[in-house]
Amino acid sequence: MTNSRGTGGGWTPAVWPADEAAASELRGWLTGVGGPEFRGLDMDFSGADLSGGDFSQGWFSRSRLHHATLRNTCFARAHCEGADFSQADLSGADFTKALGREAHFWKAKLHGVNFTAAEFNRADFTEADLAGANLTDVLLTRTTLAYTNLTGVTAERTVLRNTILDSADVKNFTGSVIGPISVIYRGRRSLLDGAELEQWFAARGGRVRRVYPGKEAKPG
Repeated sequence: MTNSRGTGGGWTPAVWPADEAAASELRGWLTGVGGPEFRGLDMDFSGADLSGGDFSQGWFSRSRLHHATLRNTCFARAHCEGADFSQADLSGADFTKALGREAHFWKAKLHGVNFTAAEFNRADFTEADLAGANLTDVLLTRTTLAYTNLTGVTAERTVLRNTILDSADVKNFTGSVIGPISVIYRGRRSLLDGAELEQWFAARGGRVRRVYPGKEAKPG
């Protein structure tokens, strides 16, 4: 990935944001204005193609990125609280240690995204495609994963406490999680934990073990 922080590093957007304020902020940052961390709070990047950019430690809080193309874009340690990535293509993006409380990813493409140690509590991933994503150590408390494609996901100590998983595809979802999860179970809304949580995943082609905070996961 090309390093674009502060001076551009040879990287420029394939498609600039249509919104002039967002384009101006991006243009200034690429020429060294405003410091090394990109500051795009409360801006509209909808439809832009920022694939391959390095926005490490940048700020996108409450910004709109509808239908944006963000393949292999780096958001490591970035602030994405309340950001709206609905229907964006984020395939291969890196959100390591990013902060994204109440972010929106409705119908977003998140193939192979790295969310290691990120915090996306109360986020909405309804109908998103997270096939092959890495959810190691990620916090997803009270998050919505309804109708989400979670096939082939890697989960280690992944916090899914009170997270909604209605009709999620969890085939080949493997690793360890911290529950309880919230699902429709036997005709009513239920919080499943322990053996019931493991059985719910197993019945749908996943292989998960429930771990408890502060305790090491035991081999399955």
